[in-house]
Amino acid sequence: MVISHAWLVLRAFVLLLGLVACCNVAAQPGIGVTSDLLLRESVQGVPSKELIVSRVTLPPHTELPWHWHPGEEVFYVIEGEVTLARRGEPDTLSTAGEANTIAPRVVHTGRTGEAGATLVIFRVHDKGQPERVLAE
Repeated sequence: MVISHAWLVLRAFVLLLGLVACCNVAAQPGIGVTSDLLLRESVQGVPSKELIVSRVTLPPHTELPWHWHPGEEVFYVIEGEVTLARRGEPDTLSTAGEANTIAPRVVHTGRTGEAGATLVIFRVHDKGQPERVLAE
């Protein structure tokens, strides 16, 4: 059975919306970046892929190191706002209730302002690959 990439992303987004409904927990200012693994599951019919879903809390005035992911990433902002910066592209601000995608291997970072942010992030990921690779 051949499963399209668009179908995988759609399945992951539907899963994300369900997780947001049950996991709406406020960020705790003053504490460092936290990441809670919510799900790591094989993609049925595609043995080389897995879905990884995490809830990430970014405190106010945080800037992540520049990095990339081997798989496609989708994030949904539960609370606050985050600026997505991709090398060679304009910055994109995402606020509570908005989602954004990051293509595989795109070097990027995230920055928060005064409010910080709580996100649900999911990836369609190649099994056996690191979740994040720091950029040079």
